[in-house]
Amino acid sequence: MRKVLALCATASVLALAACGSGSSSDLSSISVKPAADDNTAPEVSFDTPFLTEKDEAVTLEQGDGAEINAGDTVSIKSGLYKAIDGLSAGENFTGTATEMTVDDSMKQQMPELYDRLVDSKVGDWIAYSTVEGTQQSDGTVADPEEGARAERIIVLHVESSTAASGTMSKDEVAKQKKDGKLPTVKVTDGKPTITIPKDTDAPKDLVVDVLEEGKGEAATATSKVKAKYTGVTWADGTEFDGNFDADEGTEFSLDGVIKGWTEGMTGLKAGSKVLLTIPADKAYGNSSTSGSPTGTLVFYVELESVTAGDSE
Repeated sequence: MRKVLALCATASVLALAACGSGSSSDLSSISVKPAADDNTAPEVSFDTPFLTEKDEAVTLEQGDGAEINAGDTVSIKSGLYKAIDGLSAGENFTGTATEMTVDDSMKQQMPELYDRLVDSKVGDWIAYSTVEGTQQSDGTVADPEEGARAERIIVLHVESSTAASGTMSKDEVAKQKKDGKLPTVKVTDGKPTITIPKDTDAPKDLVVDVLEEGKGEAATATSKVKAKYTGVTWADGTEFDGNFDADEGTEFSLDGVIKGWTEGMTGLKAGSKVLLTIPADKAYGNSSTSGSPTGTLVFYVELESVTAGDSE
């Protein structure tokens, strides 16, 4: 099954593709003339009808900015153009850029775009074609039929790139904690309250602050765990999720959650209590169209149990 439409909610390039309306044409023949200001879309033109049966991404114009690497988060502006007549079917060139992470999820769902981006620079203009499958009655998308062609062409501009975050060392965690630069938590009557340090920038890397080390089974990246947790935003300390009001913790697999949880919980033993400070690229990004919290997030987690995952 084609998974290319699965990223619609988080990437403008595919959100546009989901919201828009067939010898073989050459993507590199597409012409793009950047606009003079941010209030005007670029001039994009190509011979019509544009006929291609390939999923493909090519660089139209090279930028001179920083190189993009696997794991980086790129800020994208894009436009969708009908293959039949070249007319615009939607764009965000005149709006707010959308962030996409050049990660394994993109590599699986949009391999051609992934390969192009990791060979690109900030400022590059890229044309992308994908042959979409047919929407089924159960909501799934079937593989394209034999001979099917791309109905729309996507032209995107890489506005900026942010390097992937790492994980703060234990020594640095201890130092930052001593200096009062990391969140704290207080549990009163079974209800935790997380406090974000004032006038302090969020850490650039994942912070795993183990408050109490457990003695049970150690979690792997694919373990199934049961946990009590609460999550707040670094920006204003607003709680956006939690289950401490429930009688029991929530069960889930660590390979089915955000990266910050997977990486932060791996290695922890059942019974541990931990504060996770998760940068945006390991959470939901700095912008969201799905209602998910954005920016750096902070979780207090009580890891109740760990069991082997399906692949263990």
